[in-house]
Order: sequence, then C-alpha cells, then structure tokens
Amino acid sequence: MRIFLCLMAAMAFLPSVPALAQDSAITPDLPRFETNLSGLAVSITRSGPNCPPACVEPLYIMDGIETVAELDVIEFLDITASNGTGLLVDTRAQTDFAKATLPGAVSVPAATVSPENPYRGDLLAALGFSGQGGSASTYTLLVFDQNAASPEAAQAVRDLVQAGYPADKILYYRAGIDGWTALGLSTQPGT
Repeated sequence: MRIFLCLMAAMAFLPSVPALAQDSAITPDLPRFETNLSGLAVSITRSGPNCPPACVEPLYIMDGIETVAELDVIEFLDITASNGTGLLVDTRAQTDFAKATLPGAVSVPAATVSPENPYRGDLLAALGFSGQGGSASTYTLLVFDQNAASPEAAQAVRDLVQAGYPADKILYYRAGIDGWTALGLSTQPGT
C-alpha cells in the first residue's frame, strides 16, 4: 500500500499529457446514436478528430457518383488508367501525398478544384474537360483521400460536378489510403 501511495504522490507532479482520443460527433447532425434492440440499449459514439470537418462521410455522396472498393481501384488501374483514359486522384495535401499514396495516383489537392481557385479552369482543361458535358478526351477520375472521415475527396467531387465535370466520369473511393493500408495493400511515395 505504501508503494502505491508513493507512486500516486509522484504522479501528481508529472506534467499532464493530453488524451489522444477525444469525443467527436459522427456527423454534424448526429452527435451519437442510441436505440433499443429487443429490449437492449445500443449506443454508438465516436472518438477522434472533431466533426466538422472530419465527419464520417456517407457511402454515396451524390447522385451519379459511384462509390468503389479496393478491388475496383485495382481494376480501374488495370483497365482505365493503364489505357490512358483515367486518373487515380489523391485529393490530400501534397505533403501527405509525398509521404505515401496509392500506386499510380496523381496529386490533385481538393483546394485546386475549389471554385475559389482562379486556376481551376486550367486544371479542368488538363483533365480533358472543356465545358459542360465533357468529351471523349475527359479523363475518368477515381478520387480518394485519407479515410471515410476525411472531407477532401467528397468536396472535390462536389466541386468538380458543380463545375460541370460529368458525374459518370467520377468514381469515389471512400475508404481512402487508411482503408487501403488496413487491408495490407501497398503504397508508394508520391512523385
């Protein structure tokens, strides 16, 4: 008992360390979820970065945008990207892209397709998009970010569609690089 009290007294003088996890909302409109199933209370809470901006993103982010999984990403690289008609787009910041990204990805940070970017038209032209409806030369984009709680990819998709980029030329990989690596799939430094 004496050792325990000495340890407790010594710990009182240690600097406090902030907790790594913090309570956070699931979505802006859903701080927590509670229900009753067969008489048993069920509660779902979330810890992690603050929501917003880091909210759990829905599986389907808007009409016309297909959400894909890991095997679809591999198929996209094998068929669409390899024949030169598609791009695997990492919407995270350039510093994150440089550390690690999905093999074959290009960096197009979400802010570059924002309506506030005065050079957005130039970027859209580089993607083969010359106006409403697109054309045969408009790239099919498979867009991703960090994970299902990162808003960058979903916002980039919304901004692209708002600019007139054809929704049928955009795919959304919701799990992001964290979902990819959780399955043990390889990454590479971005170049």
